[in-house]
Amino acid sequence: MKKARPLTGFQGFTLLEVMIALAILALVGVAFLRAQAGSIRLLDESNQISLATLLAREKMAELEGMGFPEVGKNSGPGGEAHPSLRWEQVVTATELPAIRQALVRVLWKDGTRERTLELVAYFAQK
Repeated sequence: MKKARPLTGFQGFTLLEVMIALAILALVGVAFLRAQAGSIRLLDESNQISLATLLAREKMAELEGMGFPEVGKNSGPGGEAHPSLRWEQVVTATELPAIRQALVRVLWKDGTRERTLELVAYFAQK
């Protein structure tokens, strides 16, 4: 009859090893989810800035189409294409009577704070 020999070598993982591996996996998972959430937030912010830039360029092009715009202020909503945005156009006189400064400002809400994007151009009387 053969004598039972003691078991040697690798027999499996201990409970402590499994718990440590799960803790490491959980930490990596949390870090990954935070990175994904940050990426989505930055993508949304980038999208809002792009839309605001397009609206500001559109409103500046309207002023350019006037040639030499009148001094004054104008504002309105972003419209169907940009429902979360609103805009302001401010045309002011400069020290030189033949030059006008035009400021186009686009505003939007980002959570609890209000963000703005501004374009400035100068127009000369022809």
